[in-house]
Amino acid sequence: MLFRAKKEASRKFIDLIKRSSSWWANWDPSIQITAGDYGEIDTESGQFVKEGNIYTSSDKSVADLAAQFEPVSEKALEKHVIKSMNAKERELGADNKVNVAGFEDASLKGQWQFNDSRGALLIMHMPRITRVPDEFLAKSLESGLLKDKTLVTHVYSCPAYALYLSNKSKCNETVSVALVADVPSIAAPGASDGAGIGTKWVDDGIAGMLQKGYNDEAVFVPLYSIKKITKRRIRRESYDPNAPKGDFWANVEAPWGFLDDDGEEEVIEYMDDSDSD
Repeated sequence: MLFRAKKEASRKFIDLIKRSSSWWANWDPSIQITAGDYGEIDTESGQFVKEGNIYTSSDKSVADLAAQFEPVSEKALEKHVIKSMNAKERELGADNKVNVAGFEDASLKGQWQFNDSRGALLIMHMPRITRVPDEFLAKSLESGLLKDKTLVTHVYSCPAYALYLSNKSKCNETVSVALVADVPSIAAPGASDGAGIGTKWVDDGIAGMLQKGYNDEAVFVPLYSIKKITKRRIRRESYDPNAPKGDFWANVEAPWGFLDDDGEEEVIEYMDDSDSD
């Protein structure tokens, strides 16, 4: 017997990004997720639900340990694009132009084609990784202070993002997205050169769900990584006496199985032989 429990589109997007990158996507990047947060993944939406943070924890032992290892920020990248495995980036050129104002001159732009299954795309402008130091992970592993916690170890933050979940019913969908300068058509009286010029996202061919944002500061968090202390499994048939032993910080896997294009989990129930009597 096969039955389906309806879930949200957010879970489908998160699942597609995770399968192609191992990172967890934040369906609403304006919701702050910070390195050092701990909590759980909501199985309905796929979103991270914060319980606390190691640096402000009410558990003094955790906060005191974390205070010794401040978060580390890495150098910002110019851009970072993650797409689901069924999305193909198309080459732009004379034979493939996008007729949207500002698109051709944009430094961050692209066109992607999705096949007949649902796909996902995430574009980040000037993203920067902030992470919990490895030394904290090692010390907390020894102490067991966070043994039952799911910990955010890395986050990507950026000033601009665009995320897209393709249309589930449209085959061979092609979308174009770019970050362009937004120049007012009429300059304000007395304004100096460059005054009023901003930045905005433009798009073409959108048939699915597009979310985008821009800010002067890196206020958006589109991606993060989470780990949990896990017992190392030792298989008798392949036992290696030199292999690492004990608990370790492991990447958290999705708490759901295969999802169809609606983001619904397919669960198979096998009939008990006794039911046929």
